[in-house]
Amino acid sequence: MFAYERTDDRLTIGRPDTRWLSNGFDGGYATAAAAHNLTVEEGFDRTDLAVYAAERLGSSPIGPTLLTGVHQTNARGARYGPIEAVATAGLSNPAVLPLEASDDQGSATPTKADSGFEPGTVNVLLGSAEPLTDGGLAGMLATVVEAKTATLLEFAGCTGTTSDAVVVGSPDRTDGAAFAGSSTEIGNAARVCVRDAVVAALNARYEGEDAPAIDESPYGTVTSGSATVFEP
Repeated sequence: MFAYERTDDRLTIGRPDTRWLSNGFDGGYATAAAAHNLTVEEGFDRTDLAVYAAERLGSSPIGPTLLTGVHQTNARGARYGPIEAVATAGLSNPAVLPLEASDDQGSATPTKADSGFEPGTVNVLLGSAEPLTDGGLAGMLATVVEAKTATLLEFAGCTGTTSDAVVVGSPDRTDGAAFAGSSTEIGNAARVCVRDAVVAALNARYEGEDAPAIDESPYGTVTSGSATVFEP
């Protein structure tokens, strides 16, 4: 389905005439032949992310681009049915959402929020061989985020990290499916691929060592506050 180019600090997935939807720093819809996942250097603190990506790629990046502190040699992919997904995963900046409301964030305090980058990050790039409408791509992005969250809750007890991003893509055609939720065949395949790719990427990243303890991470965040609940 896709062609892959990978170095230690860059992963590019390519397929002509692909319609993408990203929630990364250059998010939104785009039709392009490639999407990218870039590893940034230690201590990265730039805020001009589009300029930075253009410098790294040699020209203005055509197609969505994600950033991470994880080396691309730890990327892992999974294929099932019409779907394939590739992920990089690090957990040094976990995000935790307690079910009980609290005004105390505890020891986990967000850092580097202005740069849009944190030391960990779980990035997922997913492609479909079957076309999707723009609405279908939005549904697919939601399905991917849901599957990533469920996987990380089971694996590490967090809903994600403070800088996760997702890119989904499908052939740029007008006859695409409008739905990609968990009960659809394509949505089910996406959930399988995201789960298996994220788990494999975490195992690759932390092979031979323990993942950071969620409650001891200096970069993570615990959601605090209590909303006013009302009946509309």
